[in-house]
Amino acid sequence: MFYLLVPLSFAVLFSAALPAWAQNNEVKGIKLYETTVSTTKLQVQPEANQQYFDPVEALKTSQGAIGNQLGDYTFLNHSGRKVRLSDYRGKPLIISMIYTHCPFICVTTTRNLTALKESREALGADSFGVLTIGFDTDNDTPEEMDNFAKRLDVKVPNWEFVSADAETISKLSKDLGFVFMPAPEGGFNHTTQTTFIDANGKVNLHVYGDEFENRTLLEPLKNMIYNVKNTDPIYDFETAESGFDGIAKSVRFFCTVYDSQTGKYTVDYSFFYGIGLGILVSLFITWWIVKEFRGSPKRQHGHHA
Repeated sequence: MFYLLVPLSFAVLFSAALPAWAQNNEVKGIKLYETTVSTTKLQVQPEANQQYFDPVEALKTSQGAIGNQLGDYTFLNHSGRKVRLSDYRGKPLIISMIYTHCPFICVTTTRNLTALKESREALGADSFGVLTIGFDTDNDTPEEMDNFAKRLDVKVPNWEFVSADAETISKLSKDLGFVFMPAPEGGFNHTTQTTFIDANGKVNLHVYGDEFENRTLLEPLKNMIYNVKNTDPIYDFETAESGFDGIAKSVRFFCTVYDSQTGKYTVDYSFFYGIGLGILVSLFITWWIVKEFRGSPKRQHGHHA
């Protein structure tokens, strides 16, 4: 019987110790779970503080930049030549902020800007400039900006694709009211805006979106070239240039018209041709009346009397 008591004693001890062992393991398991959860929370804490792109606030920031004076920032083009904003003073400048790895929006925006090419002759080949600036300073090198331009077949005089250092991009973005930040899924969230800078280097207006009608882009540019306010687009002869150049510019302003069929501006002098022809016809009729009056029989009879 004794030999049976030994295993039985072990069985009783094991059964008594099993709940305590299980409880101890349960406590350890709970602590392990809590530790794991805490560690996970600490790991994801930075994401909780991550800034999210707010389109409404971005629009407010963008609109608040209108009237800002741009600093004289320096950029590099594909050949390594320095391009300064002061190079464009004295004429309107269009600025488009993009990043070269953008899959859709930046490409579409740039393609829409090519509408400028079709209207350069009418608006003046050297009357404005265009800058496409890469804001992803880690990737938008001069070479990548050049490849981006070649991929879209942009061959327009006075249109530069440039890059800059992070400090320059940060300061310029603040001046322009341009908001951008890394997106959780990769790439960037950013304001899709095309900015018009006046001849004095101040932000004049923004055009938003990546797709817009040609006239939406070209009309404000025409007004800026001829010093006409976008809010009150009436040509002011009192503030127009004096002399022959001023007269020629005034005539060209009225003759630069938008063709909705082609989506571009053309110079149409038919209005002034019509005025000139009307004046000539009026002069001819006046001359004929005077001639007939002088040669009338009554006038001749009165003269002999």
